[in-house]
Amino acid sequence: MARFPIDDRYVVGLGCRVSVEHGPTVTKVRWSIAHLPEGGAARPADRDREIGLTCPRCMRAFSVRVETAGKARVKQRIQRALGWLLLLSLLATVPMLIHLGGQTVEEGDDQAVGNIGLLFTLAAVAGIVGPSLLATAGLHDGVKKLRFVGADGRKSVWVKGHRLF
Repeated sequence: MARFPIDDRYVVGLGCRVSVEHGPTVTKVRWSIAHLPEGGAARPADRDREIGLTCPRCMRAFSVRVETAGKARVKQRIQRALGWLLLLSLLATVPMLIHLGGQTVEEGDDQAVGNIGLLFTLAAVAGIVGPSLLATAGLHDGVKKLRFVGADGRKSVWVKGHRLF
């Protein structure tokens, strides 16, 4: 997935499912991706805004919510900061886990076992979630909530065969 810096313009990558091939171990989905609106459009200046789109392949109407550039940048920075904080927490939890794991425990001392279990859980969560947050922080582009717009104007989360890219 490409990572683009958030600026004052946005482009929605709308994917329309073309085909699905089922194999013995793999399911392959082909998408027709349209970048709408052509050439991009200006982001809203003061608050989030609903934008109407039409899929050029199947001609269905959709709407997406576009965030302001400032809000999208703040979300990216918060996600990166949380990722780094979780990774930095490993500097405290792993040495404590090694230290407590090397000590002998008196028989029947449930608190020592509970401490090791808690530290192990914290280290595992920080080791998995931290890098995941860092890896996906750049993917947030401020375009979200793809909704199908029916003939009566009502919006639905059932967007069969479509997704945002």
